Amino acid sequence: MERFSQASVLAIVGLTASDLRTIAMYVICLVIAVSIHEFAHAFAADRLGDPTPSREGRLTLNPMSHADPIGTLALPVAAGLFHLPLLGWGRPVPTQPSFYTRKISMRGGLALVSFAGPLSNFLQALLTLVVLKVLVVAGVSSRGLNEILLTFFQLNLILFAFNLLPLHPLDGGKILAWLLPPKLSYIDEFLARWGGLILLILVIVLPEVLHVMLSPILTLARWSLQAIGL
Repeated sequence: MERFSQASVLAIVGLTASDLRTIAMYVICLVIAVSIHEFAHAFAADRLGDPTPSREGRLTLNPMSHADPIGTLALPVAAGLFHLPLLGWGRPVPTQPSFYTRKISMRGGLALVSFAGPLSNFLQALLTLVVLKVLVVAGVSSRGLNEILLTFFQLNLILFAFNLLPLHPLDGGKILAWLLPPKLSYIDEFLARWGGLILLILVIVLPEVLHVMLSPILTLARWSLQAIGL
């Protein structure tokens, strides 16, 4: 009776046991990737002389310190249940550029701290690719393990590219603000004001446009996997 009841509930919401496993796997991979991403922000800010991340308990790899109840847990689960795009984020790391070393400008320091997050995702993807290659060469890979590693690899590449989009509040917005010359500061002001709305439109209304923007990194992912024999 209990099995029948569970199956009935899954049938009502249009989910299979495989769907639930995929959602769980995605959330676990997201929590790990986001935790390392946010730690990288905290580590970079700390190295530049800002004590704020350490004081706020963010200079750690503990997922509980970085997970956002909505962005890291509730939203990805809801997206999986209702067949929406799987999205997610962690709690932003607080940082005060006024504490940064005077060897670099505050805007430049903020750009470095911002870039540390996406860079960590790229490095996670690269390390995962190496692990996959080792498993293939050793002949000890399994379907379940490969699925988890492939999910982690692709998720990190997407987080890398997505966070580098030149829109506030993404990391790419802060990097663009540093790159723009003073005479073009109005572009940064516009994106700071409307970037969040533009991002929502891309994700919810125009996902096909977002897919085109991310297509180069998705192509790189396919080429990389083909190169190691997957």
